[in-house]
Amino acid sequence: MINLKDFMNKLLKEKRVAIFMHVRPDGDTIGSALALKFALENQGIKADAYCSDDIPSRFLGFKGVLDIKKELSGEYSAMVSIDCAEINRLGDFAPYFNAHKNTYLIDHHISNVKYAKQNVLIDRASNCENVYELLTTANLEITKDISNLLLLGIVTDTGNFKHKNVSSETLLVASKLLEKGADINYIVYKMFTEQSKERAKLFGLVCSKIRYFLDDRFAVMTVSSEMLKDSNAKPDETEGFIDFLMGVKSVEVGACVLEMAKNTYKISFRSKGTDVNAVAGVFG
Repeated sequence: MINLKDFMNKLLKEKRVAIFMHVRPDGDTIGSALALKFALENQGIKADAYCSDDIPSRFLGFKGVLDIKKELSGEYSAMVSIDCAEINRLGDFAPYFNAHKNTYLIDHHISNVKYAKQNVLIDRASNCENVYELLTTANLEITKDISNLLLLGIVTDTGNFKHKNVSSETLLVASKLLEKGADINYIVYKMFTEQSKERAKLFGLVCSKIRYFLDDRFAVMTVSSEMLKDSNAKPDETEGFIDFLMGVKSVEVGACVLEMAKNTYKISFRSKGTDVNAVAGVFG
């Protein structure tokens, strides 16, 4: 793995950069990608942000989100993968990234296999903390818009600072971003408070069907296609459901099973100590 200074020295010499987020985008991948995009553009480098999936509506109020692209346009001197542990999670863009000769990776997932030519992989609570260090290492200006995007990723990937992955460094970076103008009140409201009535109905349906196993230490909530249809909610509105599950006193491990299509499911894990990353790895 290349050191941070060398990584940024190489990246800042590029002419045009494509930045890719992972499928089912969350605040960390969106915040990381757009913060990097704006930082590069401020240095005169052309940069575009891409995501294979639609961006959830709750993120539309953040700067740059409406400019995220779904179809590759033109040639790029470099491609960057953001917050994506596996190349397949780049979705439709995975083949393009894999075929490109000059690729970069910035991630915080310990399961990452370092599939790019240049890799920055540091285990932190959020990938936005890694982007913050990259920008500060290169002495790049962190504007108000960039600070807001970076704090978005930190707040969402730490569950509003309540997950065990929060460190003193996480809080220090968040403090620095607040000093630079990040609006934590807006971020927390948009991410954890505001919701549609459709999501509220779906949440009620899901919670009424929670199942408990192993003396209530393992809990599973299921979001079926029928529930989505009955509530008229969208799949991306299930973000955060599992955090409620982990609030149940007896629960040590929780799983949220989302029906994506017939015989196709997306499963999210949370735990209060168990290595659920190892469990997820068994299923690829």
